[in-house]
Amino acid sequence: MNEYTYRIETPRDYAAVEALTREAFWNVYRPGCDEHFIVHSLRGNANVVARLNYLCECGNQICGHIFYTAISIISDSGESFEALSFGPISVRPDLQRTGIGSQLIRRSFSDARAAGYKAVIITGSPAYYSRFGFRPAADFGIVDADGSSYPELMACELVEGGLSGVHGRVHFCPEFFDIDAEALAKFDAKFPPREKLKLPGQLWYAQ
Repeated sequence: MNEYTYRIETPRDYAAVEALTREAFWNVYRPGCDEHFIVHSLRGNANVVARLNYLCECGNQICGHIFYTAISIISDSGESFEALSFGPISVRPDLQRTGIGSQLIRRSFSDARAAGYKAVIITGSPAYYSRFGFRPAADFGIVDADGSSYPELMACELVEGGLSGVHGRVHFCPEFFDIDAEALAKFDAKFPPREKLKLPGQLWYAQ
């Protein structure tokens, strides 16, 4: 039986975490992946909430990781409300569906409440994240930065009424979207080569 330990990430873990993230997301949403590059690009960014970035160890290897950033919800009148977002959340492929991801979320949620955070906004699978209390962000009057609303944009109150009176457009860190393809390729070349495959279920498939 595997024994897992959980702790907060430190700088000495960065390279192993980025390798794990690449392994967890390779060919999942697109041929190859960019999640490991996003994590790398955000190192040192003031919006990274390092005190919540838990990892899971199995033996001497990192097998799970959750990455948090601070975000803003800005109303039409210009009022700003700070919240959290997490992602990517990475689990080694052979250990997925064993509860590691759930533990990473629950442990970090507990710490986030203790630190005074009131809500978390993410994009992800409603079928999976609803078990943690996530609901459509539109239920709270929260939309994407461009004003759009879609099922994958979800919100979770860490405390009762945490989003009471909060509405507006959510602004995630631009590093999640403004990805330099050349810089990504250069960074990815530091890792062992892997084949990029177009597979059913990837984001490109339905386009």
